[in-house]
Amino acid sequence: MAKQVIKFFATWCGPCKLYAPTFNRVKEELQSDEITFTEINVENDPENLAAEYKVRGIPLTVVVDNGEVRTESGRLSEEMLKKLING
Repeated sequence: MAKQVIKFFATWCGPCKLYAPTFNRVKEELQSDEITFTEINVENDPENLAAEYKVRGIPLTVVVDNGEVRTESGRLSEEMLKKLING
């Protein structure tokens, strides 16, 4: 199963807007059959994943890797995001 990287955000969130370019650069670089990227607007979350992953603040990045869940809140640098993804 592919490693999943999920970013929780909201359109009105200033830090989310500032984090978006960094997330997108890493997504363009690393997205593959082994790593998938998903972005979830917490205000439009029909599958209620924000509740499943206990999102308390945004932006929140979640990595699901073979059943292990790693999370990091706030704006991440490219280096921090890659470190979170690679475990």
